[in-house]
Amino acid sequence: MRGRDLYGSAKPVLRLVTAMLRIVPKLLLIWLWTLSDWLPHLPGVAFRYCILKRLARRCGDNVLVGRGVEIRYWERLSIGSNVSIHKHCYLDAYGELDIEDEVSIAHQSSLVSFQHTWSDESLPIRDNAIVSGKIRICRDVWIGCGVRVLSGVEIGSRSVIAAGAVVTKNVSSGVVAAGVPAKTVKAILSEGKNGRSSAAAWMGNQ
Repeated sequence: MRGRDLYGSAKPVLRLVTAMLRIVPKLLLIWLWTLSDWLPHLPGVAFRYCILKRLARRCGDNVLVGRGVEIRYWERLSIGSNVSIHKHCYLDAYGELDIEDEVSIAHQSSLVSFQHTWSDESLPIRDNAIVSGKIRICRDVWIGCGVRVLSGVEIGSRSVIAAGAVVTKNVSSGVVAAGVPAKTVKAILSEGKNGRSSAAAWMGNQ
């Protein structure tokens, strides 16, 4: 049974749990989020979804979040429907983070919507001003394992970001981007039955 089918059958229960969590303080919910890593797979996914639904600015249907995912600035995070965020990812929404529908983010990837400046030489770099920049991941994007997406970036729809890439600039729709810094390496054409297999070579295992 596909994940979205499981979600459909469990939706009434998930709504009930989410409603019950509205009376739970935010700090306690974040603590429970961490503890959810100890739950079996499906109960853990379900419980993390309910917490995400409660704390994020927006959260759609059928969102899978794996173990060890850390989220900062929940209230500035928007996530669409049919999204998967795999183990040990780091999402910092300080400058806002918008993840649209049908997005998959493989394990150990980071999305960081701010950066440090260093112009004030009287201060250590860590104490210089922080500049925020919204990250937008458009619909139907596949982000490979170990990718870094930096502030102010927009990744266009139906694009693939290869494993290990560091995305510092906008990525167009319908392309594969790879490297450090990430650059477009090919356009995604109609590849028929072999399309997903050829893309997988860039991605690493999820």
